[in-house]
Amino acid sequence: MIYDFIVIGGGSAGVHTAHFLQQGGAKVALVERSAIGAGGSGAAGAFISPRVGKGSYLQYITNAAFLYAISFYKHSPYFYQSGLLRLPKEGQDFRGLGKYLDIDFEEKLGGFFFPQAGILKAKEHLAFLANSLEVVIDDAKIERNSDYFKIGKLKTKKIILATGADDDLIDEPYIKIGKLGGVRFDVKTALVLPYCIHKRVSMSVNIDGIVSIGATHNREGRAPQPPSMLFEEARKMVGEFGFEIEQMYCGVRSSVSDHLPILGELIDSGKSPRITNFKKLNCDDLPRKGIYIINGFGGRGFVFGPYMANMLADHLLKKKEIPPMLHIDRYYMRYLKKGRV
Repeated sequence: MIYDFIVIGGGSAGVHTAHFLQQGGAKVALVERSAIGAGGSGAAGAFISPRVGKGSYLQYITNAAFLYAISFYKHSPYFYQSGLLRLPKEGQDFRGLGKYLDIDFEEKLGGFFFPQAGILKAKEHLAFLANSLEVVIDDAKIERNSDYFKIGKLKTKKIILATGADDDLIDEPYIKIGKLGGVRFDVKTALVLPYCIHKRVSMSVNIDGIVSIGATHNREGRAPQPPSMLFEEARKMVGEFGFEIEQMYCGVRSSVSDHLPILGELIDSGKSPRITNFKKLNCDDLPRKGIYIINGFGGRGFVFGPYMANMLADHLLKKKEIPPMLHIDRYYMRYLKKGRV
C-alpha cells in the first residue's frame, strides 16, 4: 500500500495533522522514533491561553488559534477549562490593551482574566488522539524513488515534517529552526487556585492533588535559568505554599525568527533556477520536494496545534490557500533578499 501522507513527528503538530488528514479521508501513517509525546510536546505545560498585545498579526493568529483550540479540546477528556489570569511581567503594563482583545476577558489585578482558557494534559491528550491513528515507531530515514517516498517498509506519496526543534530532515538552507528550552514541574500540594495564573511562569489549578508549574525560558545561546527560578516566581504570584516534587519535565521547543508558525511545501533550492530578479518571482513556478512542513509553534504548541494542523490538512485535501504570513515561502524570499541564491 502507498499512503497519501506520512507524518513524521509524534508531538502536537504531528498528531493533530495526522488526525485531521485522517478525518478528511486520507490514508495516513504517523511515524515517531520513540513514543507519542516523547519530546517537547510531552514536557509542555500546555496552558491554553490567548496572546496579549497591541494588535499585531502574531496576536491575531494566536488568538484565532486559541479560539479554535478551545472548541476542539472540549471533545478531549484531558482539557480543564479552569480560566486563566494573565498578569503583566515586571516592566510591563497592560493598561489600554483590552481594546485589542476580541475574546472574552475581565480586567483583574492589573491583568486579564480569560474564562475560556485552561490547561491540557498534553501527553495524555496526544495518546488519546493517536489511539485512532496508525502509528509506526521508526527512525524515519527518508528514501526517494521516482514516484513515491519510502520510510522503512512504508511508502507514501507525500511527507509532512512535524519534527519541532529537530530540523535534521528539513535539509534546506533557507530554513533554520531555533531551540527554546522549557521546564515543567508537577508538584503534590494542598494549594488550591481558583484558576490558572501566568506571569513569568505558569501555574495550573490543582488537578487530583497536582499543580503544574512551567515556563519556556531557556533560549539557545543564552545562559540558562536554573529550575529553581520557577518556584521563586510561583511564590511571588501566590505566596508561600508547601509542595513535594512529583516529576520534572524538560523539553526543547521550536523557535523561528518572526515567531509565526511555518506551513507549506518545501521549495527544492537545489533544483531552482538562478534568480536575478526576485521581485517578479512567483514561488508557485519553483520546483517543490513533495515534502511539507508544520513547525515554529514555540511555547504555544497546544494553542497552535489544532488550528495549524487543520489549516494544513485543508490545504492538502481541499486546496485552500495558506496565508502568506504563515507560508514557508516567506523564508525562501527572505533568503533571496539576503543574496544567498
